[in-house]
Amino acid sequence: MGIFKSIRRYYTRKEEIKNQLDQSIPNYNTYNPLNKTIVFFTNHMPAPEHDSGSNRLKEIILFFKRKDYNCIICSKNTFRDNGYVNYFSELGAIVFVETNQYSNYFDFIASISKVDFVWYYGAKALYLNVKRVSKMLPLAKSLYDMVDIHFLRYKRAIKINPSRISLRKNYLKFFWIETILARKADLVLTISTIEKEIMAKYIDDRKLMILSNIHYQKANKEELLPFENRENILFIGSQHEPNIDAVNYLYYEIMPLVWETNDTIKVNVIGNINEKVKNITDSRFIFTGHVSDIKPLFIANKMMVAPLRYGAGVKGKIGQAFEYYLPVVTTSIGAEGMKLAHKKNALIHDAKEEFAFAILELYHDKSLWLELHQNSEESLEPFSNQALETLFLKLDSL
Repeated sequence: MGIFKSIRRYYTRKEEIKNQLDQSIPNYNTYNPLNKTIVFFTNHMPAPEHDSGSNRLKEIILFFKRKDYNCIICSKNTFRDNGYVNYFSELGAIVFVETNQYSNYFDFIASISKVDFVWYYGAKALYLNVKRVSKMLPLAKSLYDMVDIHFLRYKRAIKINPSRISLRKNYLKFFWIETILARKADLVLTISTIEKEIMAKYIDDRKLMILSNIHYQKANKEELLPFENRENILFIGSQHEPNIDAVNYLYYEIMPLVWETNDTIKVNVIGNINEKVKNITDSRFIFTGHVSDIKPLFIANKMMVAPLRYGAGVKGKIGQAFEYYLPVVTTSIGAEGMKLAHKKNALIHDAKEEFAFAILELYHDKSLWLELHQNSEESLEPFSNQALETLFLKLDSL
């Protein structure tokens, strides 16, 4: 079956390439051999409007562009009709697309005069590329961006679903990638202090560095709706399994407790998670699908809820809420690594009864709502560009 899939994929790729009128590499004419070059290897073309990890990577690429680096993005099976090819090209990145000029992105990278740094975005990108790239570019310094600790996420998922064999298989796979294969990188980037401490058990501490999400205010206070003019609550998430679990947990266990007191509160669910969750048909649960402009929803809802029961890393959805001064109710897993204080930066509860009560409390208590709303800027302070500046200085010592 695997052979047939490979053959089908090969011919599909050939057909896609054939249909492209332009066979050049987007933005390659901007390459300057006098500038330093960094190549970003990622499993899929980043989609900043769809997931917070891609948005973080976009901010990282923009940072290196401001430092006059040649920034090259390499992902498999990416063609010119992918909207994010133009998106990143307009930001100044050189984007590899499948073309008849090169058999793959390794051939393309081999044609570049000098590569200074290689950035592996996520465990899969490291696993699929590090062996070959290390041989091709022995002088390039490598950075492994963990994004989050995958094996930790699967370990936590096993506690909730111990009978799922696939979780245990993924745990073992990613444990090997993230604790053994990761040692090949010159620098391993963790998303928070907590994850750095975990990884220090497996990786030399001198190779570890924290690079969290990058957030900044995306709305002016003057354009925000006041407490009295807001209604309903918000959840945003991709098809990532912790998000699917959170939505089901919210619907089946938390909201029934909320609706006992106030059955008019609706939940707006943003993101392509609607393609996976088909069992919820309640009219009070509104699946919007992908929304290109999230701002109207973020400034009109009363709060963001993130009832995550497992996962790892810093949760971009919570940082997004703070970007729009939107108060948050989450769990200890959701708040992990974000330096949040309960009732100052967010309401943090794990038990479903307490989570439901927190939703009702925040929904009706204006003074509490204003406290969290006004502390949003402080909540984002750990996620400024300063960490990128520190990383930039660190590169010279690698």
